[in-house]
Amino acid sequence: MKICVIGDAPIGTRAIQTLAHAGVEGVMAMASPEVQVVKRHSPFSAEVYLMALATSQQVQKVLTGKQGLLRKAPPGSTVIDLSSGDVTLSRELAVQTRLAGHHWLEAATSRNPVDEANDSLTLLIGSDEATVARMSALLDTICTHYLHVGDAGCGHAAALANDYLHAAHLITTAEAVAMAYRAGVTPQACIDAINLGAGRSAVSEVNFPRWVLPGRYDSGICTGQLRRDLRLARSFVTTLNLPEGLMKAVFERCQPPELCPADEDDLHHLCDRWLSKVPAQLHSSRLSTPKALTTQSPDTRAAAISALPDADH
Repeated sequence: MKICVIGDAPIGTRAIQTLAHAGVEGVMAMASPEVQVVKRHSPFSAEVYLMALATSQQVQKVLTGKQGLLRKAPPGSTVIDLSSGDVTLSRELAVQTRLAGHHWLEAATSRNPVDEANDSLTLLIGSDEATVARMSALLDTICTHYLHVGDAGCGHAAALANDYLHAAHLITTAEAVAMAYRAGVTPQACIDAINLGAGRSAVSEVNFPRWVLPGRYDSGICTGQLRRDLRLARSFVTTLNLPEGLMKAVFERCQPPELCPADEDDLHHLCDRWLSKVPAQLHSSRLSTPKALTTQSPDTRAAAISALPDADH
């Protein structure tokens, strides 16, 4: 099977490396999304095209037009979209791909915190069952796990739903930790308590212990990526005429004014708004009540609690 990887997104680099490690031959890589003849190898001789691009608009640019891949690729080729995609545009591209005599499969990253911690990869697949079956061996090679969630557009829709909840859990967990801290509960003890109850999530079980509380900002996912996906999710909700609910609040809390991190910063800096004034030495402490508070007189204790930082700042 001849495979062409188009684009230079990290997921494409990962795919190239895993395919090489598995001994798969006939893999071409094109860093530029512009489809053209590269040296003596033509991308139009491949059977599978992995779109390692950032957006659906870039995928559309490669596929459509007089010199687009849909016109030039061999009949029956399979297009695999690895981007963080726009649901509506993905469905349009799937229709165009199929009308041109090719096959469409989207493989959206789930951004599972467990994957981030273990350097593994889960993909959410949107395609017809026959195409998924034909591509199953390739999917098994380039990712750790995959889940077929429906036809075209469903993979991106499921990924956006996951990204929305990821952002919401980061914000609500940080707010909850700040609230408990005002009552004298250390951040680590609060997370331990949350993880024993119904309020736990992958964010409280993985993100906070691994990245937030230790102050490690090396997850490999930047705030800009999450913001872009939230914009796509909010746009899709608007297209469907659904009520925004909490999504509007989550979206606004992740936008850049003064207290938010820059796009290039690790996404866990989103928690700084609520946790920046919690003393660093308390982040990993497992004492549910700070010793300094338990040994003080009631009046002194009340004064100490009132001096704790406001959770809104």
